[in-house]
Amino acid sequence: MLSFCTAAFETDILGSDGSSEQRLVTWPRPAEGTFCLNVDRSMLGPVQTTGFGGLIRNSSGAFLKGFYGVVSLSSVLYVKIMAILRGLQLCWSNGYSSIVCYSDLLQAVSLIKDGVSHFHTLANEIHNIHQLLRRDWNVVIDHTLREGNMCADVLAKL
Repeated sequence: MLSFCTAAFETDILGSDGSSEQRLVTWPRPAEGTFCLNVDRSMLGPVQTTGFGGLIRNSSGAFLKGFYGVVSLSSVLYVKIMAILRGLQLCWSNGYSSIVCYSDLLQAVSLIKDGVSHFHTLANEIHNIHQLLRRDWNVVIDHTLREGNMCADVLAKL
């Protein structure tokens, strides 16, 4: 089911001047000894629910763990933040000490990296992620294009 996930995808990138160029998008292989966590969300099925999912792979690209869940209908940002939180919790509980986490929602990545005020609607969830990040392990949260996150998209649709 997930065999296509290491393939490359082409996508059109629009420049600021309206021009378009094709770029090859592949799964970003982490350094040796680092595990890769990809997360995503999906709004398929009943209108009241939204799915999220993710997977952990080693530096060779081998699938190690996967997860998925459902939350009541909420913002895309909330669901992506929850996917990152659950994915990091899974990485920690399995003893993975060096992680690179990819999400295709730049806003989620930016909020985690930059932090939010205590009054932000997602302050509790982001605070929980920051508590995880302060543990004794190496975690990098980064953005990827949607085409580089296809495996997580499959799990989010389960």
